[in-house]
Amino acid sequence: MYEPKVIGGKLLRIIVTDFGAKPDGVSFSTEAIQKAIDTCFENGGGVVVIPAGIYLSRPIRLKSNVTLYLEEGAVIKATNNIEDFYQIGYYHNEWGEVTSFLSAMNEKNIAVEGKGTIDLSGSSFMDFSRAFNQFEELSQLDKEQFEETECKPIYRPNQPIFFYNCENISLSGISIIDSPCWTVCIHSSKYIKAHNIRIINNLRVPNSDGIHLCSCENVIITDSFFTCGDDCVAISGITNWDKPCENIIVSNCIMQTRSAAVRMGHLDSKVKNVVASNLIILNSNRGIAIFANGKNGYVKSVTISNVIMTTKIFAGTWWGKGEPIVIASPEEGNFIEDISISNVKAYSENGILIYGKDNNIRNISLKNIDIYLSFGKNRSLFGKRIDILPSQCPPFPDYMNKIPWIFAKDVLNLKLQDINYGYNLQSLKTDFDIEGIFQNVNNSFFSGIRKVAT
Repeated sequence: MYEPKVIGGKLLRIIVTDFGAKPDGVSFSTEAIQKAIDTCFENGGGVVVIPAGIYLSRPIRLKSNVTLYLEEGAVIKATNNIEDFYQIGYYHNEWGEVTSFLSAMNEKNIAVEGKGTIDLSGSSFMDFSRAFNQFEELSQLDKEQFEETECKPIYRPNQPIFFYNCENISLSGISIIDSPCWTVCIHSSKYIKAHNIRIINNLRVPNSDGIHLCSCENVIITDSFFTCGDDCVAISGITNWDKPCENIIVSNCIMQTRSAAVRMGHLDSKVKNVVASNLIILNSNRGIAIFANGKNGYVKSVTISNVIMTTKIFAGTWWGKGEPIVIASPEEGNFIEDISISNVKAYSENGILIYGKDNNIRNISLKNIDIYLSFGKNRSLFGKRIDILPSQCPPFPDYMNKIPWIFAKDVLNLKLQDINYGYNLQSLKTDFDIEGIFQNVNNSFFSGIRKVAT
């Protein structure tokens, strides 16, 4: 028997089937689930229990001091009818009017926990027979390559699980599957914990981030598993460019993505005080991505350590080209500083990219890095570029028929220590071996850089 946790107010335990919820996967249980949540809230808070079974539902609002607990075998399944979704009253800088399945605004002490599953029905809003974007290489793709491209969304809810201006949010134990867009979207909130959760999306669904933090503070994400068509964990300020996203810990996670496993910064976002450690990144487009590419954004005070990753180039118009580490601030007015990355082993189809403007990237330390490069199937069509999207990508350098282990431009105080790099010669069609490329890199310290056999 589950022993409910007290979250604010007096303890109350409510079972949704007592309010008429039907676990048959056919009947809508929206009113029963919402009534159970509202009753719990009105009586000072407690736990709303979802027993085993499949509960079909339209959108639900979460309330303060209420834990939604999904027992083992319980599935809350979102409606697949776009007409069932409504605007919740929040305008998003990127997505416009927000439509959500589970949402909370201006609430405190909210938990979604247990051993069950939230199924967001995202595949119902996609056309998998079409690519998201038309591009000139599309006609040259074989079946395997086409199935790596972004599928075409039709109409979709844009923030399926949404929190705004909330305090004390806990996600624990649950699985969240098949999101149509950003999966868990947390905006302008604080004291957030996600522990032992699984977010599993279709890798072809564009924008299907795992957890996207916008202008949040004091966040811990631990011991979780992500499979996402976009960033597994994104840390930005998209909904409030002036408020920093800060004091973030990401640790002990396994990640697979068509974008970045951990992404920090976007356009004018302010991001600081981030620690990411003990990560396994599998078969992903990018490993770690740090961007300040608007007019006055920044990322600073970041520590990354103990990462094993495999990155590759995927067919399609995904941002990124198989880089294990990207640090980019290509526009004036932004900066990235005080970044420490250590103890990384990467098997990649592209090298490390550090791309600044007038030395606006500074105080960067890479230590104990092993990077082993290989030539992948998609490189000839999609890989010969420096990819810093959404900023304009620079022209192809004349060496891009080779794979430098690092390309660094406009960096101040770059420290490279104990770097091993090598090439998988069996994968190379010709001599793709090249040393690192450094342009306008000042006040640097290099020690223990070795080319090794693979």
